[in-house]
Amino acid sequence: MSATSAITLPEVQKHNKPDDLWLVIHNKVYNATNYLQDHPGGDIIIREVAGTDATEVFEEVGHSMEANDVLKELFVGHLDEEHHAEAVEVFRPTFHETTKTAAVLVPKKTTKSSSKNGLAKVVVHLGLAAGAGALAYYAKHRYGLWIVTTLKRRLSAPALQFPSSSSTPSFWVGFGIATIAEVSLSMVLATWAWSKFDVQEEFTHFSSHRAARKDRTIKVLRKPALTESTLAARSGKKTKTSTVLEPQTWRPFKLVRKTLVSPNVFRLVFALPRPHDALGLPTGQHVALRATVNGKGVSRSYTPVSNDSDLGRIELLIKVYEQGAMTKHLEAMNIGDTIEMRGPKGAMQYSSSYAKEIGMIAGGTGITPMYQLIRAICEDETDKTKVSLIYANNTVDDILLKEELDGFAVQCPDKFKVHYVLSRPQAEWTGSSGFVTAGLIDEFLPRAAETTKVLLCGPPPMINAMSKNLVGLGFKAPGTLSKATDQVFLF
Repeated sequence: MSATSAITLPEVQKHNKPDDLWLVIHNKVYNATNYLQDHPGGDIIIREVAGTDATEVFEEVGHSMEANDVLKELFVGHLDEEHHAEAVEVFRPTFHETTKTAAVLVPKKTTKSSSKNGLAKVVVHLGLAAGAGALAYYAKHRYGLWIVTTLKRRLSAPALQFPSSSSTPSFWVGFGIATIAEVSLSMVLATWAWSKFDVQEEFTHFSSHRAARKDRTIKVLRKPALTESTLAARSGKKTKTSTVLEPQTWRPFKLVRKTLVSPNVFRLVFALPRPHDALGLPTGQHVALRATVNGKGVSRSYTPVSNDSDLGRIELLIKVYEQGAMTKHLEAMNIGDTIEMRGPKGAMQYSSSYAKEIGMIAGGTGITPMYQLIRAICEDETDKTKVSLIYANNTVDDILLKEELDGFAVQCPDKFKVHYVLSRPQAEWTGSSGFVTAGLIDEFLPRAAETTKVLLCGPPPMINAMSKNLVGLGFKAPGTLSKATDQVFLF
């Protein structure tokens, strides 16, 4: 059959056996029969979509840019227009888009002008307080005796007894002066405090995160994690823990918490069906989300920052892109809304025998799969794997999960080290600036060896550049489609 022929969907559906397997991706027909054994994710993934439109599954899993070269070799022809499916929205942000901040003015330092204005306000209010005190003092000498005498005559309560001395009733006059002075001073302090806490800016006045302190301590869970037996021991009754993810079945999950952690970045928490449920996601894998946006089906894959020890919930860290249909949909979700998920997905399945040393290079939201592995390694006392991370961003405000990463570095110094690189650093930044170079990789990541693996996650331009740098340092080039056995693995 000619590679330019239009092929009908019924024709594709006939080729649905392991020894004769066709599929459709983006309205193009491919013959994957001879590729089953070479697919890094295993042949079962391809066999499940034999004879069907596999566009959605293809985009869920995610592939390197070199995957297109493989597809060219498998190409059979175009699907006829009568059977064209709706286009699946695909958005692959650039490095700049994955790390840019929102257009929110965040004042870094108090200017001299604002300081002078604040000082002027305090001086004015202190002047008002002094005036009130002077007025009270004048009233004491001119009207104090008259006020007290009048009160004495009109109030007959036995508890109100004035001194019988013929001198000026200084106690009650002093009490009045003290009250006026206290009220005036309170007004001054309240006004000053209000000027410091600018409520109208809704906290955007402050930095999007706190810098981690060296003495910060975080709770690092030590395995065994929350298992069925430990839960039963704690509660005194039998508790059944079950997993809820299914690879081929979409299930709805309800949004129960939504937190803006930095400009355009949200932490979303979805509830599992029961509080004691575990998600059932192996370390290193991801889940697929599906939604209908503007009448079209959209699906995307995300790596949770939670794991199976976080019972009853799944947590995602997502960055909203102006052109990203799924991320805009997630941003618009309200508490109580649901979205469909399925999984696990991905070729990576981490275990403590994966490597003795792991180097990681992440950019922007590419930190999420790295964080999943870092957390699993640091929480497991039996796992002796050493991890070194280079994390690239534009500014310090773009660094996601910084407090958690710095915490793991403090708690597990023999296991985990992190090095930040900023392309647009502030004047006070003391770390590396510019871009991740071969020199930085050679300095901060482990050297190429049989027991060493390197993981990459970020926008395609960054991944391509890092792959070339690693090859120049003696690492084996990553495959067209990533496999868990690759020395350089691409998420």
